[in-house]
Amino acid sequence: MNVDNDQPFDDKAFSTLLNSDDVSLLSPLFDRALDSLIQFVKEPISDYSRLEFDTHKLKTTCTQLGAKRLANVLAALEKAAAQGDADRCDALKRILKSEFARIENALKSHAKKLKQQARSSS
Repeated sequence: MNVDNDQPFDDKAFSTLLNSDDVSLLSPLFDRALDSLIQFVKEPISDYSRLEFDTHKLKTTCTQLGAKRLANVLAALEKAAAQGDADRCDALKRILKSEFARIENALKSHAKKLKQQARSSS
């Protein structure tokens, strides 16, 4: 997936992955993915095996959403969690929060656009 440096994420990645431009399908899936990501970013680290599992899942989600930089941070966090490296996990979680803050509005704006398109097409 090519992500233009001016774009915080590839807004075509999700529809390409699903091979569909059907917004009634894309909108709820995008919303669920975004909600999972928001929840994960806010949660404190408490269990490293759980962190590794959740991070792996969200790394895939971010790749599907076209958020390559987030996916890269999550890949590093997954590895650190697997190694039980608490200091590295804490540092990467801070980087993840910062990177998510950088693209959160763009993701939310895209989700809103999908919802509006889904409403107007039904």
